[in-house]
Amino acid sequence: MSSTHTAPRASASVPRLSASAPATVPESLPAARHRLRRALSFEVIPPRSAAQAARMPQLLRFLDSLSPDYLAVTSSAKSDWLKGTADFIAEVTSTTSLRPLAHLACTAGTEPELLAWIDHLLQVGVRGFLAIRGDVPDGETSVPPEHLPHADALVSLLRRVESDNVACLAAGRLGIGVAAYPSGHPESTGPEEDLDVLAAKQRNGADFAITQLFFDPTAYSRLRRRAEHAGITIPIIPGILPITDARRLHTMSRLSGQPVPEHLLARFDGVSDPASARRIGLDITAEHTAAILDQEADGLHFYTFNDQNTTEDLLTALGDRGVSVSSFPPPPPPRRWPPSSATETTTEKETRS
Repeated sequence: MSSTHTAPRASASVPRLSASAPATVPESLPAARHRLRRALSFEVIPPRSAAQAARMPQLLRFLDSLSPDYLAVTSSAKSDWLKGTADFIAEVTSTTSLRPLAHLACTAGTEPELLAWIDHLLQVGVRGFLAIRGDVPDGETSVPPEHLPHADALVSLLRRVESDNVACLAAGRLGIGVAAYPSGHPESTGPEEDLDVLAAKQRNGADFAITQLFFDPTAYSRLRRRAEHAGITIPIIPGILPITDARRLHTMSRLSGQPVPEHLLARFDGVSDPASARRIGLDITAEHTAAILDQEADGLHFYTFNDQNTTEDLLTALGDRGVSVSSFPPPPPPRRWPPSSATETTTEKETRS
């Protein structure tokens, strides 16, 4: 986590929500953004076996058909860190129209090693990164020596690469996402530190945030309200993991560092067959997702775990609740390439004659 940044003492009578909050906090939230549509994204894991690789093209075709704004691709030691990510992204960009967002973790290498991988990822078509600290090695309390300590430093590094390579990027910007924690980071001292860290990421150049997993939809609305009062204006996209049974709840607990609410576990009481548990879990996920959208979320980010059937089933459950992700992306404009002889104008024909 990043260190807390000291802010000037507040003079207003309204209590400060964070050390990053302005001295005068408005009583209500700022006006809603003029948003044309909600963002839609999915997250996949580079295949780790021949069997997984054989199933991946079908999943990619399905996700491509949904026209998401981007496809987040994870990196980890199990997928050979950034080499596995880069090789997989090269396949994605050559076979689909999906726009990859590459995970980049401080724990993946030293700064010189990260710079080499950033360059390679740019060469295979990446124009967006999710900058995270990553899990520290087992038995350690911090990232290895010579590594960037926190995600805000990684955001700064990416912006430096962007500035140094304006010509290669056609004067464009890299899209940089970061993590946010509706229920608090497991290592945080409390909500104020979580906000200060997110504010530091924004100051260093983050464009948006994707949330870690959370169980309570109201935790998302609380995070957004506190963030906006603290001057954090980047969109905060809720991350959604389909629940398929009680075990998936415990998986979410392990990944988020939060205990599973008893009322959610209770919904699986007395359920013995997997089909019923799956239906209950997807109903819970759809309920929570609909509630989150009611709070004016800027979009949805789905963690697929490379499971096409479950992803499709969740989208169907959402559709039953009136939420169709097909309405998120805009309709494609009419194609004008390649040109058709049937559309040649009289002037074009006369020019050739």
